[in-house]
Amino acid sequence: MRALIRIFSVVLLFIGFLAHSTAAREPVLKVLAGQKYEEIGQDILIFKDYTHQVSFQEILSEQYQKQFERGNQDVLSFGLQDISLWLKINVELEHSESVPYMLEIAFPTLDSIFYFYQDGDRWGEMFAGDRIPFSEREIDHKNFVFPIQPAPRKITTVYLRIRNKGSIILPIKIAPKEGFFAADLQEELLYGIFYGIMIVMFLYNLFLAFAARSLSYLYYIGIIAGNLFSLSALNGHAFQYLWPNNPWWANHVIIFGIGFWIFSGNLFAIRFLESNKNSRGYHIGFKVMRFMGLIIIVLAFVLDYEISLVIANYTLAFNCVYLLANGILFWRKGVKVAEIFTMAWALYLIGILLYTLRNLGFLPVNFMTTHVLEFGAVSEVILLSISFGYKYRLLEVDKKKAQKNVLDIMTRSQELIQLQNDDLEHRIQERTQELKQKQDEVLQQNEELNAKNEKLTEAQTIIEQQNILLRKYNDDLENQVATRTNDLQQSNQELAQNVQQLEQYAFMTAHNLRAPVARLLGLTNLLELSPDTDKQEWMMILSKIKEEGNSLDAVIKDMNAIIQLRSAADVELEWVNIEEKVNQVKRILKNSIAVSKIEILLNTKAFTEIKSNPTYIESILYNLISNAIKYKAPGDHSYIEIKTERLEENLLVSVRDNGVGINLDKYGNQLFGMYKRFHPHIEGKGLGLFLVKSQMSILGGDVKVESTPGLGTTFKLFFPLSL
Repeated sequence: MRALIRIFSVVLLFIGFLAHSTAAREPVLKVLAGQKYEEIGQDILIFKDYTHQVSFQEILSEQYQKQFERGNQDVLSFGLQDISLWLKINVELEHSESVPYMLEIAFPTLDSIFYFYQDGDRWGEMFAGDRIPFSEREIDHKNFVFPIQPAPRKITTVYLRIRNKGSIILPIKIAPKEGFFAADLQEELLYGIFYGIMIVMFLYNLFLAFAARSLSYLYYIGIIAGNLFSLSALNGHAFQYLWPNNPWWANHVIIFGIGFWIFSGNLFAIRFLESNKNSRGYHIGFKVMRFMGLIIIVLAFVLDYEISLVIANYTLAFNCVYLLANGILFWRKGVKVAEIFTMAWALYLIGILLYTLRNLGFLPVNFMTTHVLEFGAVSEVILLSISFGYKYRLLEVDKKKAQKNVLDIMTRSQELIQLQNDDLEHRIQERTQELKQKQDEVLQQNEELNAKNEKLTEAQTIIEQQNILLRKYNDDLENQVATRTNDLQQSNQELAQNVQQLEQYAFMTAHNLRAPVARLLGLTNLLELSPDTDKQEWMMILSKIKEEGNSLDAVIKDMNAIIQLRSAADVELEWVNIEEKVNQVKRILKNSIAVSKIEILLNTKAFTEIKSNPTYIESILYNLISNAIKYKAPGDHSYIEIKTERLEENLLVSVRDNGVGINLDKYGNQLFGMYKRFHPHIEGKGLGLFLVKSQMSILGGDVKVESTPGLGTTFKLFFPLSL
């Protein structure tokens, strides 16, 4: 039993030793001078850093060296993985002399590559990637190229740290520096043919678009432009030659090109297949995909590159499938041009699917899967161009058929017209004979009618003369009636106004006299009830009677003033100097102006004189200025500004103050009423604005008010220009 245990232990130790020995043996790429080595993925060691935190010094430690794994593919492909990828490459030159080599990664869209190499006793570092300007690359090449100097008969180790937001595909090759660039000529020649075909088709169809004035050609060259944007960026040529100092655009132009291709492709499909006529539902689908193309174009500028790239790729794949399905549908519906259209999209779709599966790691990386998009784009462009010619040939055939049908119809129409003309001519001859007979009868009847017409003419002349006299009499009568009607209407209006004014006056008289008369009666009744009242009380009652008599007298005077104002049917007009009238009012109110310390400003630049009634003008200015003085705001900076202005239809005199103002929302409808007062704490009758309004009405003018409580009031006096 113990012997078996010992044997088992020895076997385990031997197996462990073998495993350790196997792990210790790292792959070494043995190169011969002048030889080129491609697809060396299985000679590379790999470590996947999912944390993105491992440094180069840590990679050199034994802990991480044990975690390196050997590559299992000739071309390493990791799909869309969010990792930092460490590569370790051991190279041994089987030659006695040192020969410089170049290490190339033929995938131009990698974000960042750190290259670590041995420089004597220390490690050197280089950086590359499509996130830095192209001019900062150590070696001018569309792919990422680093120098490597393997030592003769000795293992030289280099490390690469690679990070990319998109697919990670690593076609790595090592080639001698001498002749390295010359080896790319064949591939660049193929790219030149590809770009040449695309650019020639672009320019040719651009010329056709302007010559034929067809939007279909413009949409078609949009497809070509979208392909050129995306593919030139994916191949690295756009970054190398077009925008080498703009790495941001070098990445995002791929998304922009995809969006532009989707947008133009669906516009082309709508126009080319005439989807609005053949299938309304699929036409809406084309418009939705066109809108998605616009969204992707916008996302290229505003969204994170990784997210927008995923959205663009999925949308592109779906759009190709949708276009292919619609091509098949329209083909089955009998749309002849859909046949070549479908084949074009089928080849392009196959190319996109193969390219996508390669990027995701499902297909191997080889010449076909690497360049399938270029083949698909060229075939798509050529087939779509052929479909253009085919479509216009069909249109030409249909045009000839339509012309032949038109000629046949015209021939049949001419035959029918000839038959109708013959029949019509026969009928005309018959009708001509009938008309000739009728004409003879008509001539005879005309002779009889002429004799009667002569008599009628004489009678008509007499009637016309009488009608002229009658119309003249009617015109005179209508003018008289119109004049009398106007006079009666004016009289009725004046009478109605007078009646209304008399009613108002009677009401105001009764209202204003009632209070003082009632108080007088009350005082006299008090004397009758108390005849033995002492002298002092008698004197007090008499003083009250006197006050009420004065109040009654004031009311009567106000009524007389109103009566005189109402009775002024015609006022005499003369030229009135505004400045003189303002000065006259200032003399009358001299004491009030001095006490209130108010400043009166006069601006008569527009006009100085107005044709009006001087008494009314002075009364109006007096009432407005005295009101402004009464209702001035507290403080020493009060003013009244009087200004003249010329309007299109009126002469304007404005009186503005910065007083307490009036609440027009509350009192606007009562402002020009008789005995209306809105500031009870200030002495007044409430008659001034009533007189202003009445006098302006008599003068044929109008008055308007603008006021804000606490900020002041402006009275605007509008005088007619006719005065």
